[in-house]
Amino acid sequence: MSGRQKERNTPQLSIVFPCHNERSSLAQCIETAQKVCCNYNLDFEIIVADNASTDGSAEVAYSCGAKVVYVPQQGYGKAVNGGILAAAGEWVGFCDADGSYPVELFPQMLRQAQALGVDLLVGNRLKGKMEAGAMPFLNRYVGTPGLSALIRFLFHLPVYDCNGGMRILKRSKYKELNLHNAGMAYASEMICSAAQHGWKYAEWVLPVFRRDLRNGLPGHLRRWRDGWSHLIVILSQRFGLR
Repeated sequence: MSGRQKERNTPQLSIVFPCHNERSSLAQCIETAQKVCCNYNLDFEIIVADNASTDGSAEVAYSCGAKVVYVPQQGYGKAVNGGILAAAGEWVGFCDADGSYPVELFPQMLRQAQALGVDLLVGNRLKGKMEAGAMPFLNRYVGTPGLSALIRFLFHLPVYDCNGGMRILKRSKYKELNLHNAGMAYASEMICSAAQHGWKYAEWVLPVFRRDLRNGLPGHLRRWRDGWSHLIVILSQRFGLR
């Protein structure tokens, strides 16, 4: 199922799912996105950025009618970047393929971004409902708020969830950010670079952030390593150390 993406040379919305061994949750994410975009009468495309999966995730994506882009170098940042560069939409939305984000809200998020006139809209998980076990305590109350406060202070941007992984941005402006981080700190790098390039930024409160659907598989986040990487990226962006 490809929606109405073939009716226009440029889809209104490309939805990118970075994917590393997400077989158990990927189909539901793709099918939910397809259904809601059709319901909203959007011209769209679904892209799965397969990040060296070994569980048949790419085959699942193909069977659901998604476009698959292979990104051999592992890392969240590499996967998202590869997916965005392969996108054709006027806007690109992306989120994890583990079922934790409300994929069904992408059309509403797109409308919000357009109504606000922003270049980057980030879904804020911390101000909405969060299912039990969806986010570790330290990440929720210490790590993400602390890093977000640092970005607010250094870049004067209204950032409250710098790790929010459900986002929509203008594709035509993406390359100017010149992002390099391969890992989770890509999320902070994007926001900091957007500030430096004068992008209009806003956050949209997600009504729910869920436990992932991957049948108890370990998450990709490594708290201390990734937290340190975020800090280094933020400081490097602000003081030109990279």
